[in-house]
Amino acid sequence: MSSVVVCVLSGRSGIGKTALALRWAHRSAARFVDGVLHVQLDGSDSRRPAVAPAEALGGLIEALDVPGGMPCGPAARAGLYRSVLAGRRMLIVLDDARDADQVRPLLPGVPGCMVVVTSRDRLTGLVVGEAARPVVVDELAAGEAWELLAARLGERRLIAEREAVRQIIAHCGGVPRALAVVAARAAVAPRLPLAEVARQLR
Repeated sequence: MSSVVVCVLSGRSGIGKTALALRWAHRSAARFVDGVLHVQLDGSDSRRPAVAPAEALGGLIEALDVPGGMPCGPAARAGLYRSVLAGRRMLIVLDDARDADQVRPLLPGVPGCMVVVTSRDRLTGLVVGEAARPVVVDELAAGEAWELLAARLGERRLIAEREAVRQIIAHCGGVPRALAVVAARAAVAPRLPLAEVARQLR
């Protein structure tokens, strides 16, 4: 599997791993001429069991529009999946993986494809066994949080209420998703003072 580029985005819940992976996939889609596949693995959803590798493989094979019947066993599905991907340039996003064992059967066996995995766990087994590239998605520093808000609300609005912005960033804890939600709230109400947003967060 070492010929396949695998990147693992890890971090706590709500940090924005999925949003980052999907945004990067969208911006990089042109590099993968045969398409992009996305699989939701439900690895951290306590309300239901994680998606079994065989089930995920079935979904991938269906998405690839492979003619003929669906193989029954996980090994047969993995073999068909990998043979279909041979010679293709595809990006596969495996979202919310539980552990390395859930991911391994879903990795292509030939070069040309890239896999981006998101997980709360760092999936060290993939880093060691498959030479995956680890990327820890962490809270934003104050300057990065300011840039995120400025991109959505405009620098002028932030400069006019610096103290309120500082409080908003502190209340959001540097979590990109929380900052994006607050920015959306403020963006649809351009006359709403950011001091009021900060007060509501308190």
